[in-house]
Amino acid sequence: MGDIVFKCFEDTFEILNPLSDFKREVQRIEVRRDPLSGRTSVYNPLIETRAKLFVGDADLALLRQLAEESTAHCFFCPDNIAKVARFPPELVPQGTIKKGDTVLFPNLFALGKYHAVAAVSGRHFLALHEFTPRLIADALRAMHELVASIYRQEAAPLYATVNANYLFPAGASLMHPHFQLLLTSSPYTEQANLLRQCRDYLADRGNAYHQDLIRTERASGERYIARIGAWHWLTAYSPSGSNEILGIHEQCGDFGQLTDADLAALAEGLSVTLRVYESLGHLSFNFTLYSRSDPGVPDGFSCLIRLVTRQNPYPNYRTDDFFLQKGLHTEVILTLPEKLAAQARPHFAK
Repeated sequence: MGDIVFKCFEDTFEILNPLSDFKREVQRIEVRRDPLSGRTSVYNPLIETRAKLFVGDADLALLRQLAEESTAHCFFCPDNIAKVARFPPELVPQGTIKKGDTVLFPNLFALGKYHAVAAVSGRHFLALHEFTPRLIADALRAMHELVASIYRQEAAPLYATVNANYLFPAGASLMHPHFQLLLTSSPYTEQANLLRQCRDYLADRGNAYHQDLIRTERASGERYIARIGAWHWLTAYSPSGSNEILGIHEQCGDFGQLTDADLAALAEGLSVTLRVYESLGHLSFNFTLYSRSDPGVPDGFSCLIRLVTRQNPYPNYRTDDFFLQKGLHTEVILTLPEKLAAQARPHFAK
């Protein structure tokens, strides 16, 4: 069994604070380093107490107004869904893939060799608790069916990601709930780094990193949340975004080889995570599930999904990405991962 070391270092910063008659104030800064990637994140307890200044309050009235104004022109809504693009018949004979309420179709502006969009629901806006396991599972099954069709035609390795941008702060061009499937001939930066780091860890330690991580985090109990099927849910020690929650499959690294039970369990974990986020006052989120076609030899990689919250939409909101994330690839920790895990466990226990 590999020993995973969680490293951090602390600094202090002194100011004469004008909010307290310029009394000397010492602030503690904790910098965490991800044990696999080396990615850093920074935590200042004072920022956590003022988190609302960063994310704002959830304004459901504003979102419902925006939804009402934009429904008529939304291509993903039931009245317009017949106008979306269609797959070539040799790939998808019926042009689109339908599972329950989900309709899967090609993206008009592809960002990879294969790029599909799944309209998850006929409803134009969903509160996070309305992303039910059934809705999510139908979307995952539709994408899984497309991947199976692609695999039948493609012998070369492919790198798949399943992604979501929900609401405008997360980068969505339409507010209608939708996920995206991207398959590329070459892995993009983060996915390539993750695959390389897993291979290097396996070569160096003789163990798969994510299996070691699951064992280490379960033994510690600080950030481990729950197990659903073959998926383990935990918070990231050094998060790459606000309130990052991870879902890690025990062994399988290929989305195309996940079983239907795997997809159902993943959907349940995703649905619960979104309910956790809503309970904490969040509406907007991103997620990415990383996958690669099975290489036939051990590479130490398991399917991994990362979910993060984004800035809440409200009038004149600010983005939650700034120089720290874009230029320094370091995240501000607004809620300690250990605290987030404790807040999430009751939701998963239900």
